[in-house]
Parts: sequence; C-alpha cells; structure tokens
Amino acid sequence: MSNISIAIALKDSTRAFKLWDDISAGQWRRHITVIDLSSDKDANNALIASKALTANVTILAMSHLTSGHLATSHSNVRRLRRHEMMKEVTRWLDTQNLAYLNHAKRQCDKTPFHCTSPESWLDQFSQVDPNMGRRAGAALLAQLQVFDARDFSGFFRDLPEDVDTSCYFLGADPHSGDHALISILSAVIDNTKLNDSRALPKMSASGKLRLFCDGAWSGGETKRRIRCLFTPCTGKKVHLSPTHRLDVRLGFITSTAQKAIEKEVTNLVQEKLASVGSIQIQSARENLLQLRGDKSGQVGLAFHDTTLLDYVDSDRKSLAALCKKIGLQLHPKKPLGTNEIASCIAFAHSLPSAMLPLFITKNSNVKAHDGTSFEWKPLLSSQHHSTGLPDDPSHHCEACPLVDRSKTPSNHNLNSPPISDS
Repeated sequence: MSNISIAIALKDSTRAFKLWDDISAGQWRRHITVIDLSSDKDANNALIASKALTANVTILAMSHLTSGHLATSHSNVRRLRRHEMMKEVTRWLDTQNLAYLNHAKRQCDKTPFHCTSPESWLDQFSQVDPNMGRRAGAALLAQLQVFDARDFSGFFRDLPEDVDTSCYFLGADPHSGDHALISILSAVIDNTKLNDSRALPKMSASGKLRLFCDGAWSGGETKRRIRCLFTPCTGKKVHLSPTHRLDVRLGFITSTAQKAIEKEVTNLVQEKLASVGSIQIQSARENLLQLRGDKSGQVGLAFHDTTLLDYVDSDRKSLAALCKKIGLQLHPKKPLGTNEIASCIAFAHSLPSAMLPLFITKNSNVKAHDGTSFEWKPLLSSQHHSTGLPDDPSHHCEACPLVDRSKTPSNHNLNSPPISDS
C-alpha cells in the first residue's frame, strides 16, 4: 500500500480530518503524513520543497498557501484547492481499499452468501449504542476479509514437489465446505497425486504425504484429521505408519490452533504412532494469526489494530466489550466466536465459526439502547448455517477421532493396512 503526504492549514484540517475519519474509520492516519502550513507562503514553499526532495511520496498541497513553482520544480508535488484536496484524498482512500463501506461491499461481492447492505448492518450498532456503535461497526467492516478460490489457489500453488501424494478430507457434513476446497486443489495439484484421505495409495515406508486444509482456528478439527491419518480402521484403505512423513498445508492457522496441533503431534509421537519431526505444520507466513495483539495486548483478531480501536473510543477495550454484549445475545456460548478468536475472516465457500457472531448469526433478537428489542441482521448469511443437514453417521468408522466426540466408541477397528509396500 502506498502513502501520501498532505500539506494543509490547521483551520482547514478539522473538517477534512473528520471527513476522512468517517470514510476510513481512522485508517487514513496510518498512511497519510500531515504537513502543517502557516499563513507564510514562503515558509510553506521552503518546507514542502525540503519534504519533496527527501520523501518518495506524492505531496498534496493547498494551492492558496503555496506558490506555483513548487509543482513545476518537483514532480511529486500537486497543488489543489480545498475542495479538490478533500475529493482527491477521498478518492485515494478508496483506491487503497481504506474506505470501509466500499471495501465491505467489494468483500461481500466475493461470496455467494446473502449479504445485508453494509449501511443497514451499521445502523444496527447505533441502535445498540448511539454514541460509539456506528464507529464500532465501521471498525469491523474495515477488517472484513473474504478469501475466495483465487486466493486459496495462490496459497496452495507452486509448493515443493517433494511428496508422493496429496490428500484432502471430506467431512461427514453432506454439504461441507470441503467440497469447494477439492475443486480448488484439483485446479492446482496434479490430479493423479490428489486423493481422498479414505482412499490413499500405498507408498514406500519412507514416503511423504501432504494434507490440505483451508484453516485451523481452534485446531480441533485439524488435529483430529492428523490423528485419523495415523489411525488404522476399516473406513479407509490405508493409514500412515511412524516411518512416513506428513506435511500439513493450511490456508490459515491461529497461534491457538498451532499450539493445539503441536501438542497432538507430541501425543502421537509418545504413542509411537508417528516419529519425531515427521509431521510439519505450515501456512503462508502472513496467514499465521497471533490471537493476542502485540500493540493492543487484547485477545481476539478484531481487537489488534490500535488505529481502529482509537477511532472507536478512547477506551481501547470498548470495541471488544460491545462485540461481546451483542454476541452474548446472538450466541451465548460463543459470543466472540470459537475460543474468542473474534475473526473478521470469511471464506467464499464457508463462514468459519471463529467469526464474530454479529457477522453471521441470524434469527436472534438484540436489545436496543432504549430497552426495545429488534431482530439482528447478519452481514453474511448462509442457508448452510440455518438449514444444514446432520452429519452422515456412516461417513467415519465408529472409532474415528472425527466422529461425534459425545459418543464413546465401543471398540477400535484395526483392519486397515498402513501406507507402505513393506
């Protein structure tokens, strides 16, 4: 993302800053350097000329407080009238994806889900908290990200060709988002080396398998899938042995999930199902998500950006508090999403339960500031959330770590051979 500088007089800045705050949820302050101008045109010229020589950015300067030679002497200086500067910065914010309403609309357009208009969704926050509600909603829209097939193909394309075969899981959910992931993988992976985890081919005792998953939020599903690969059963043709290697490639992984998966890997080694160092967990560096913000110190992905937190309220914990207040009414058990991850990340093929419920939960009432109640309209809604069918009980064997953990298996089938020629 590029940056710019603006040279503006103090008397003009108040109105301009408020406008840009309202458009960008305060994000402009991270990307635009302000040069304060005085009534002394010669001093202003000297100041801007000096900045133009040392700063490799475009400088937008108030024309009535500067001289024409600045723009002719310095190619990175543009002189604008008051209204022109307001309009130009507004346009620039949108081109940089910092205008949160247009940004949210573009993200929603990447999904097949029903989308409430971002403006209508924002209005609900004002009903709950007329003081800071709209700013809170704006801060969340500014963070909304939808990753589609093109994004995931980029995550999984051009990986080292050091594996014997690759695999995916098809969950017991008959309309699982796993189906969409398979379509993506089939476009970027050699199809002769891409298999359902239940139908893996045999390979040498030292062979290597790559498992693809779209995301690990709490880590529960991913660690159970890893254990399943090393567990013999009648539900799959073959399983991994301690001599095999496994490369797990994730679109996204949180720090919480990483710890949970690493602990499970340790357990597998202790149980002699896997060997030390034989299982690697990897994702794109930028997609390893730390749950606690470095600057904010707060847990929850939506509560890291201090620029947005400051825009919402002088108390940086206000955004989290309002999200939890609404979330408790939408999803009492997970008011901030799974494990309080408070994610603003959606996939075009699914809406992760780690997302804030206020993004995706419908058919629930929320109390307004005046004591009345209204039905909350999620920004994104999927029929899969409201009319999804029960899991297919025959999809996994009874002993599989992926079955409903509320049921205790009565026995453990050990009839499938490991993936090995020996």
